[in-house]
Amino acid sequence: MSGAASSTPVRALVAVSTGVVLLAGCGGGGGSETAAGSSAPATSTAAQTTAPDLASGLLTAEAFDPAATVVAVSLEQLRAGAGLAGMGDDLTVTPEECAPAVQGTQPYLDAFDDVVGLSATSPSGVTVEILLRGGPTSGAVELLASAVQVCPQAQVSSPGIGTATVTFEEVPVPDLGDGAIGLRFTTVVAAADGTEVTVPALIGVFQDGDRLGILTSLADPRTPNAPAPDAAAFAALLGEAYDVQADALG
Repeated sequence: MSGAASSTPVRALVAVSTGVVLLAGCGGGGGSETAAGSSAPATSTAAQTTAPDLASGLLTAEAFDPAATVVAVSLEQLRAGAGLAGMGDDLTVTPEECAPAVQGTQPYLDAFDDVVGLSATSPSGVTVEILLRGGPTSGAVELLASAVQVCPQAQVSSPGIGTATVTFEEVPVPDLGDGAIGLRFTTVVAAADGTEVTVPALIGVFQDGDRLGILTSLADPRTPNAPAPDAAAFAALLGEAYDVQADALG
């Protein structure tokens, strides 16, 4: 990866696209890597007694491209990479009614008792999975679906990212648990040289009782003309993510 100065625009762009800024920019943002077959990502310190159980519900490396590097994601990394959802008062959303759609792509992590995550980075892009438990899961899928219907496109701006256009489009996903939604989340940012950089991403959210699962996949913005994530493959992976956590956690 190039130096900090040159990586800043990429990190900001990924933050806009997925809310996981550190994960794509440096293959895990300095977190400890897991072995290719490992399924022991870092966990929240909020509930040490239950964190190992929740971590057992994450996808294993075998679910991803064999060329992918699977990396543990700590709660601190997720907080630091909260992207649009974590910019708070620094973020301006236009029109204002679009704020729930923008902020709903990643919940407020500290509201949950237990948080675990991992990322899988391959030459074509990055996929991130987050599981949350013991927080405001009820109605989360419905609220996000309603917000996206009201606001299919928004402009967002902040001192850190400048101005970007974010477009939401619902994509088909399986009927999972207590509700699921899939979104195509496309971000367009004006680069310093006047050109535009587009990052297509897919986000899937499911609720299973007191658990919420979030799966995000995006093309690597550092790779010119990187193909957009495949919606059908993403939907299948979201279904697998649901099944793994349901089998492991009951």
